[in-house]
Amino acid sequence: MPAALSFVVRQEIIQRREAGESFVSIADRLQVSYEAVRKIYHQYRKTGQVTPAYERCRHLEVRKPAEVYEQAVALKAAHPKWGAGLIRTELADSFAAADLPSARTLQRWFKRAGVQQGAREHVPRQTIKRGKAAHEVWALDAKEEIQLADGTYVSWLTVTDEGSGAILDSVLFPPQTLDDGRSASGQVHPANDHAAVGTPGAHPYG
Repeated sequence: MPAALSFVVRQEIIQRREAGESFVSIADRLQVSYEAVRKIYHQYRKTGQVTPAYERCRHLEVRKPAEVYEQAVALKAAHPKWGAGLIRTELADSFAAADLPSARTLQRWFKRAGVQQGAREHVPRQTIKRGKAAHEVWALDAKEEIQLADGTYVSWLTVTDEGSGAILDSVLFPPQTLDDGRSASGQVHPANDHAAVGTPGAHPYG
């Protein structure tokens, strides 16, 4: 089916006919078929509409071989996440280039067959609340397989108060004692017996 004539051409057809010009003369001057001029004018007299009926110009039938359509729909049904471009590439392995539909045509086929996925539901991102006041939020941070100057590897875990930025505790792995007998966490307590993190006491200097 040929494309619909533009609004400007259709309007001129109406104006010329209303002025008494014949269908044959209008068709000849505007280089439009006689039948098109006649239909446009009669449609105007019947409905009062000049706008082209674009819906009539759409190709609703499948204009490619039926086996191409069937395989395309089957591929989309079996692989819902595949896009039209990928499915077109898959079809190219089985059919000639002249028989391949465009990606846009494939999308229309999928929608018609009911295998086109709907738009994904937007899930709003959750905002992570950071601690503002002291001891409102504690953060755990782990560092793994860090090489020291002597070539050994260690890992450690720190507990930090987000509000103040203070390091509340740290644990070194593997556990070991420092030169003065203190544990790796910096607390004076037996090895492998780390003190529990809690509310800090009063400052010794007030």
